[in-house]
Amino acid sequence: MSLFGNRYRAEVLLALAQADDRGVCMGDLAASYGISASLYQAPIRALVRAELAVRLPQDPGERRKHYRRSNDNELWQYLEGLLRRLAAVTGTEQVG
Repeated sequence: MSLFGNRYRAEVLLALAQADDRGVCMGDLAASYGISASLYQAPIRALVRAELAVRLPQDPGERRKHYRRSNDNELWQYLEGLLRRLAAVTGTEQVG
């Protein structure tokens, strides 16, 4: 997973690749792996800066922040396949 910087960035990328239009909440993702959501802050910020992810508007009263992948579907299809293969090789659990 070091190909993507670190394990956490790879997990965020895979979650975004597999997400529907509601996107991914970093807190929910962290809970699924049993880790602190703060570990995903730097990776998601980097992906937003690289325009690979966008932050979705929050609903009134909603505290959680959701992110979705960019609109480049071809890129995301490639990334999802690559990340799934890497996860299988390294034994990392997949999201979803």
